[in-house]
Amino acid sequence: MERRPLQWKKGKILGAGSYGRVYLASPADFSSPSPPLAAVKSADINRSETLQKERMFLYELRGEPNIIHCFGDDISTEKDERVYNLLLEYAPGGSLHDLIKKNKGTIPESHVACYTYMILKGLYAMHECEIIHCDLKPGNILVFPNADDNNGIHQLKIADFGLAKKVWDTELHEWGRMGYNNRCTPIYASPESLACGCKASGDIWSLGCIVVEMITGEPVWSCRTIGELVSKILYEKPKIPENLCEEGKDFLARCFEATVLKRWTAEELLDHPFIVKNLKFLDDGSRLSSGQCYQMNPFGFVDSVSTHDLFSTSSLEPQCSPFESWCRVTDNETEESRPSCCLPSESFKLEEKLKNIHVF
Repeated sequence: MERRPLQWKKGKILGAGSYGRVYLASPADFSSPSPPLAAVKSADINRSETLQKERMFLYELRGEPNIIHCFGDDISTEKDERVYNLLLEYAPGGSLHDLIKKNKGTIPESHVACYTYMILKGLYAMHECEIIHCDLKPGNILVFPNADDNNGIHQLKIADFGLAKKVWDTELHEWGRMGYNNRCTPIYASPESLACGCKASGDIWSLGCIVVEMITGEPVWSCRTIGELVSKILYEKPKIPENLCEEGKDFLARCFEATVLKRWTAEELLDHPFIVKNLKFLDDGSRLSSGQCYQMNPFGFVDSVSTHDLFSTSSLEPQCSPFESWCRVTDNETEESRPSCCLPSESFKLEEKLKNIHVF
């Protein structure tokens, strides 16, 4: 199917990462002084495999209320270079990291439970699709201020699927003597993630770390070196806040269960008393199923579209990308025969991977 042209333009830079940059985006032909906004992740087309993989996961998860929505993708030419762009929802409230930093440990326990419910709903949808996030942390959870009061509770959505993988994907990028992989931010990593790679249970451990941080305003681990951090994760139990209610303490104990097979799943945790007793603080709109959710599409040809068709700005069906072509490589093909833009990124050294992690 022929791709339809997108009419949009980039604004100011919102952030940057290993994948490229994030810009504010808006429709190109919009006369109002307050146009609808989106966020666009951009990278050179030859280094865009991470963004193209993220698009594939977001397409599979389209329509889920607690997963960031993608409006489509586009290829632009900037300074004679081809640029791959991923058009996403813009989160005016920033990230959960910003919310935690702003409140400094004063987020009400009932709000923490409601935010945890939203993250769990997103995790449940992902795990049902056999997708593991692998880098769940406050900075990768976006905040959408609620238009209604909703008891002061914002809407949270999981974002940044660049390091996600399928449960059956056994690919690991390892270096060093301890089998580190480059798929997680260590301070939120589970013991098994550090030892042997990502599993769905690792997302649950990361969630526990996030809950502790929402309650206390501080990361679950306090250490001065990477070696000390790794040692604590592997051999110590995370400290559960004393001021948390008994149901909350039990919830965290289920998240921090060292034996992977005994750790509760997202589906089980959704029925935990810590979650259930606090759902009364959410209005019905915050608990909609994916089939009931609609999202404004600033680049569409209509005012709004069903979230089951959020990619209509590019085409009605996802296009085959270089990343998809790479995934379809047969056993007879070698890395040298694949397109250069599709080759896996070179593994980082441990120090390079962890240099931006805050340790205390």
